[in-house]
Amino acid sequence: MTTRGDGLGGLSVRWRLTAVYTAVAVASAAVLLAGIYVLVSLDQRSGRFIGTTTRLDSTSAVPPPGNDMLVKRAIIDAQGEAVDSTLGNLLLWSGIGLVLMTAVSVYVGWLFAGRALRPVHTITSRARRISADSLDERLALEGPRDELREMAETFDSLLDRIQEAFESERRLVATMSHELRTPLANQRTALDVALADPDADAADLRRAGEVALGQAERAQRTVDGLLTLARVQAGVEAVRLGPVAFDEVVRAAVDAARQDAPSLAWEVGVDPVMVRGDAELLARAVGNLVQNAVVHNVPDGWVRVRLLAGVGAAVLEVANSGPRVPPDTVHALTLPFRRGSADRTTSDRGTGLGLTIVQAVADHHGAGLRLTPLPDGGLQVELSLPLGP
Repeated sequence: MTTRGDGLGGLSVRWRLTAVYTAVAVASAAVLLAGIYVLVSLDQRSGRFIGTTTRLDSTSAVPPPGNDMLVKRAIIDAQGEAVDSTLGNLLLWSGIGLVLMTAVSVYVGWLFAGRALRPVHTITSRARRISADSLDERLALEGPRDELREMAETFDSLLDRIQEAFESERRLVATMSHELRTPLANQRTALDVALADPDADAADLRRAGEVALGQAERAQRTVDGLLTLARVQAGVEAVRLGPVAFDEVVRAAVDAARQDAPSLAWEVGVDPVMVRGDAELLARAVGNLVQNAVVHNVPDGWVRVRLLAGVGAAVLEVANSGPRVPPDTVHALTLPFRRGSADRTTSDRGTGLGLTIVQAVADHHGAGLRLTPLPDGGLQVELSLPLGP
């Protein structure tokens, strides 16, 4: 393990584990040997001798008469020498054993630390190989289900989310480039045609300018929608939570859409409802829903808008006539630049971000969004918001 730390002089993790293991083993052995030494010392000095005998020479073995004190002194001196010799030998061999124990502890600790850190080496080497261009690789750590494997699986889950975010970003950038390139190309074509015609009069130039202006407005709507989506998803705008008269928000969106689509048949039923949220974000979401129902409609079609106060939630239902929507494509309508069956290259209907922004606002408010294709064509969208005070 080559990672350095601040503790123990910047030693690697493996050396630190080895040092801890060795210190514990040597300390335990030292305490054990010290205890043995103390017990043997007490045992020897209490008069019970272990392992050593002292031989008296022939001249001192039989003392002269009347010299009993000299005999006792000689015996005591011999006993002291025996005790000192025994304790000295014990101390010597204990020291040798402790040194050997230290060496063995270092070796065994180094081996065990390496074995314990082997999965960490595997995780580190595999993680270094993973980059933005190889996010499909995973650690896939094998072995017992312990803390290290749990960490590796958590890291793999994180990589799954990062890969999904990268792929989503790449798709968004590619699609956004296409969406912006189309109006810019149309704008340039209109201007090139007008400028290349030597007989073009003021009316021709005006028509070319109107076409270019329309395409510029289309590009601007796309950019504005992307900015709104980015701000909502980043949580920049959802900071003004409070009670909102949701029925007034819905009526304002319907009144604005009716002016742009007088030929559609409107069915509106709005109950007084209070919710808690950001009034501006909710107005954008409702406006996108109603505008989406108008844009993706058929001539002489209809739009139905209902707002009901349910049990603990306000339910906004926006339905419209229109082309048939395949059920297996409904889930993709909330993705950026998805317009159902419309050709994204040639369609000028909306920016393809309406339902995406609605989904982001709903997620930000803890609301539910459900899309249901109608049997005769068209779409029904239900937005459920928690009731406010």
